[in-house]
Amino acid sequence: MEAVMEINCSSYSDNMIEVLKIFKQIEWDIYNPQGEVEYLPVGDDDMYNWQCEKISESKLYDIVSEKMALKERIGVNLFYDNGIEGISLLAETPKQIVLGISVNRRIRKGRYTDMAWYLENIIYKLLDIGVRLLSYELMEYED
Repeated sequence: MEAVMEINCSSYSDNMIEVLKIFKQIEWDIYNPQGEVEYLPVGDDDMYNWQCEKISESKLYDIVSEKMALKERIGVNLFYDNGIEGISLLAETPKQIVLGISVNRRIRKGRYTDMAWYLENIIYKLLDIGVRLLSYELMEYED
């Protein structure tokens, strides 16, 4: 199974750094359980050559800034509340953010994504802090 969530945050901000900061506000952090950041580097050119290293939050924001200036796809794995559940955030702009639900995905009935958990811990939390979403969609695909 593969699960994906798409959201449009463009009414909140046109800056992906601001979007990353609101995810942090709703308990999705840039650091994995080992204290490293997993991200797509500058010049990745859609090769999806994920990097994993110990860098500061401000260093990641510098990378995201440079990628925005170059109109490159931004990729950052986010982890929920110091846990193991994660999402892969991919976006060029806040208008179309794709969240790949693949990092230690929460499941129900042995194989189905626990979409209610992702709704509660992403969409509802964003709405609770006043982030206006122009759209959101959840999808799950059979392999």
